[in-house]
Amino acid sequence: MIKMIAIDIDGTVFDHKTGIHQKTKDAILKAKELNIPVVIATGRNLTTIHHIAKELQIDNSSYPFVSQNGGQSFSFNHDNKGELKIYYTVSFDIRLTKELFDCANKNKIKIFAYSEDEKYAYANKKISAFRTFMKFKTKRQKLISYNSKTDFSKLKVSKFICFGKAKHMQKFRELAEKNDVSIFEFSYVSDAHANIELNPAGVDKAYGLKYVTEQLNIDPKDVIYFGDGENDIAAIKWAGKGIAMKNAKEAVKQVADDVTYLTAGEGGVGDYLFKNVFK
Repeated sequence: MIKMIAIDIDGTVFDHKTGIHQKTKDAILKAKELNIPVVIATGRNLTTIHHIAKELQIDNSSYPFVSQNGGQSFSFNHDNKGELKIYYTVSFDIRLTKELFDCANKNKIKIFAYSEDEKYAYANKKISAFRTFMKFKTKRQKLISYNSKTDFSKLKVSKFICFGKAKHMQKFRELAEKNDVSIFEFSYVSDAHANIELNPAGVDKAYGLKYVTEQLNIDPKDVIYFGDGENDIAAIKWAGKGIAMKNAKEAVKQVADDVTYLTAGEGGVGDYLFKNVFK
């Protein structure tokens, strides 16, 4: 029996060309009528989730959501009081943070790193199209340019976005892998480059959703999860029923229990819920 619905955003309920399909919106409203918690689990940061939650009409939910690939959990309407509550944020070790920035500089890798404060981010290039793009996408308006004297103790880094050519990324990835950092593909930019997201060791969406189910006293076997990307694989494997989108990459479909009949843009999540859950 499904007791919780967990959803990724980009490529799952949200299509970058067409937005959120009405069929998916209707299904989320149906879940609310049935008192089934709908929980967002995304790589996005907190600020850029709100308008999606609002359009799905779950921004007034007091259930914990998962952001930053599991690195943070929060609710917009904590205890139904209309206040933002951050339950946890997992941050990188300061020593490793500096090593990653220094290695990136040596290997021509551009970095945009989220700080624990939603307003701030770090970048290692003062001027770049990537920096401007990420500032716009994450809505983090205060950027700190990294140098050898940057103090990360006041504002620790919770997530890295890394951009560069494949030939330059190898040594940087080796450092991340040596430290057991969680590595995911970054889907916003061209496949012509090797672009990745980094989270602290052991952090993924399954990590975040496990926290949510513990708070709601729900067994993972009663959770259905929808996703389309590499950063969804852990959650798809963890959930009682892991569903890959029709538009998902083949590696994601291979680990899923089922695949939606329609893409995100066609309302795949809503269509699947009406046909298989809301019987």
